[in-house]
Amino acid sequence: MPKNKRAAYRTGYLNYFGKKIRKKRIKQEDLLRFGKSMSTEAQAMDSKNYQLFFVKDLADFPDGTLFELENQLYSHAQISKAANEKRQEIADWEYETKGYLLPDRGDGAQAILAEEKVIVCAPFSQNFSPLKGRIQITKTTTKSLRFPDAPAPSNVPVGILTRNQVSVFQNIHFQRLLIELNSEPFEIEQISVLNKVKGLETECYYAPNPKKENGKWIISCEFSHIMFGFYEVQVQFTNGWYYSIDLIKHFPEEVKEKYPFSDQFSAISGQRAVFTPIPEIGFDVSKYDLSNHSNAVMSTNELGFSDELLNDAMELSIEWGENYRKPIYERLHKKYPEINAETAEKIQKHCREAESYIYALGERELNSEISEADIVPLAQRKYPWVKAKHWYRLKNIAMFYARK
Repeated sequence: MPKNKRAAYRTGYLNYFGKKIRKKRIKQEDLLRFGKSMSTEAQAMDSKNYQLFFVKDLADFPDGTLFELENQLYSHAQISKAANEKRQEIADWEYETKGYLLPDRGDGAQAILAEEKVIVCAPFSQNFSPLKGRIQITKTTTKSLRFPDAPAPSNVPVGILTRNQVSVFQNIHFQRLLIELNSEPFEIEQISVLNKVKGLETECYYAPNPKKENGKWIISCEFSHIMFGFYEVQVQFTNGWYYSIDLIKHFPEEVKEKYPFSDQFSAISGQRAVFTPIPEIGFDVSKYDLSNHSNAVMSTNELGFSDELLNDAMELSIEWGENYRKPIYERLHKKYPEINAETAEKIQKHCREAESYIYALGERELNSEISEADIVPLAQRKYPWVKAKHWYRLKNIAMFYARK
C-alpha cells in the first residue's frame, strides 16, 4: 500500500479496499454492548508500578545506564528455578537475596538487581525520539511454539538462528531489525514484539514477506516507533517454530547527564517497592507473612479450563460464514468430548464478553478517549487468556465498523 494510503487508513479515511470513507459513531446493531463502564478498566490497564532506575557497579552495563523496571522486589529463588525434580530444599540465601527484576542482564537471561546497585532517576520532561535508542542484541535462538523451554534440535526445519544472522539497519528515518533466514523461506505467520517488563505484546506484523538480497532471504521488523526497554522479537513460522531474538533498546546517551545528580533523590517516587513472595514449585510461601500484602496472583481465566480450550472456543465463536453467531457446542465437542452443551454455552458467553469488550474499546477510540495503540493492551489486561491473533483480528473488525 502506498505511504499516503497507509497514513490515510490510520486516520480512518480509507477502508481495507482503499475506498474513501468517513468516521461516524458505531451503531448498536453493528457491535455488541458490554454493558459496563469502561473508565475504571483504562485506569486498571496496568496495576503494576514501574520506575526509571540508573544502574551502577554492573559488569555488563556502564554506570548511568537507564532502565525502566517494575518497582517490585523479588527473591533470587523466584527466578532461579532452583527446585529440582525431587523438590529439594532451596538454599536460604536464595530466599534472602532480594532486588529488582532485570529481564536481561546482557545475555538474554534475567537476574536480580540488588537495591544498592540502582539509583532512582528523577522525573524529567524531555521527550526522546525512539529513533535515538540504540538496539543491543543479547540472544538469538530457535524455539518451538508448543515447547518454548525445550532446546530446538540441530535439524529443526527453519534452522537454528545465530547472532550473526541478526543486524540493525538505522538512518535518520528508520530503525529496523534485519533477520537472515537459514534456507528457502518457510511461510511466516507473524512477527511479534513482546515487552518483557510489562508482559505485553507491543507490536505485531502479520504475514510479512521475505526479500532476497545478495542471494540471502531477509525479513525485516520495523522498530522506529518502539520505545526504550527490554523486548523479545518472535518470528513465528506456520510450521510451529519461531526465531527468538532478545534485545534491549537503550535510552539515548543524553540521559546519562542526569546520572551524577540522581543520588540526591530518595528511594522511590511515589511508593517504595515491597517484597511479595509468589507461590511456585519449590517456593515455601508459608515462611512469609502475607497478611500485609494484597497483590494476589491471578490465574489467566476464572472458568477452570485451559487457555488452549478457551482459545479454540474463541476461534469458533468469532468464526464468520455459515457458522456466524451460531452455538459452538457441536464443533467444540468434537475436539473436547468432555464438554457438554451447558458448559459450551457458558464458555461461549465468556468469549462473547471478551469480543464485546474490544468492540467497546473501538468505540472509545472513535471518541478519542483512548488511542488505537491502547486497544489490544487494554483487552489483554482484561482477558489475558486470549491469544494476540484473536485480539488483532477483532481490533481490525472494531476499527472497520467504527469508521464505516
